[in-house]
Amino acid sequence: KAKLLLKKKRYYESLLEKTDNQLDNLERMVNDVEFTKLQMQVVEGLKQGNECLDRMHKMMSIEDVERIMDETHEAVEYQKQIDELLGNTLTEEDESVVLAELEQISQQELENLPDVPTENLPTETTQDVELPDVPTQEPGVKRKAAAPLLAS
Repeated sequence: KAKLLLKKKRYYESLLEKTDNQLDNLERMVNDVEFTKLQMQVVEGLKQGNECLDRMHKMMSIEDVERIMDETHEAVEYQKQIDELLGNTLTEEDESVVLAELEQISQQELENLPDVPTENLPTETTQDVELPDVPTQEPGVKRKAAAPLLAS
């Protein structure tokens, strides 16, 4: 009877081992299926991205981009020409008129200036001038705080 029980035990152990192997195989298959599903999603995303890029390229060709860049460059050049024209508004004739007017105004101002005194200025002052006291401390040295003022 012990022999029979040992055979049964070995049979159940082998059956358990086979079942464990089958479970491992199933787990690997599930992992493989999940990974394949993820790969399919990536491939589908790439496919959709390529289709989107193709549609965008059909909407905007290289020629269109070059044309837009040329138009932008031309607009910038045109704006520079306008800026130059506005910046240099005086012609040579206008400039000579402005200089003549400036000379005329300067002459009028010279005529309106008061006469220069012909008398000599006194060299000595006849009045006593009271000057402030010379400081006794170096600059930046703090002085003693003055007594606070009382508010009335």
